[in-house]
Amino acid sequence: MNFITYKNLVDKYNRNIENSIQEELRPYCYKHKITYLQYQILAVLFDEGALTIGDLSEKMSMDTGNMSAQCKRLEQKGYTLRLRKKFDERVVEVSLTRQGRLIITEMNDFLNKRYRNKWNNLDEETKKKMLESYETMLKLFTKK
Repeated sequence: MNFITYKNLVDKYNRNIENSIQEELRPYCYKHKITYLQYQILAVLFDEGALTIGDLSEKMSMDTGNMSAQCKRLEQKGYTLRLRKKFDERVVEVSLTRQGRLIITEMNDFLNKRYRNKWNNLDEETKKKMLESYETMLKLFTKK
């Protein structure tokens, strides 16, 4: 298999996985009046804690202007807080509010219940191989 065929398959699998998860979460996104992208932003903040707009943009591979706009919308809904750093007002830190944490907890609980049996039926060796495969792909596709 040549590289382009491999890359296209990786893209296809990643899209299919992402689309499946997005479809599962659609009712929750609708309920909380957020987009799937906004859910992803909240999930990163849930996992990582407070981040600057720049760091959040980097983690999600997004332009800082787009990230700033999304975080502003999330703040207007009461899910995040944006605070300017005193040492440099150009730097904005974003964190989850209590309401934002509750939404992510609800959605994570749903996903855990939905996929728990399938996940638990995988043996530890298979789980390890899956992670190793992603680590290998990351090394292959990373510039460094």
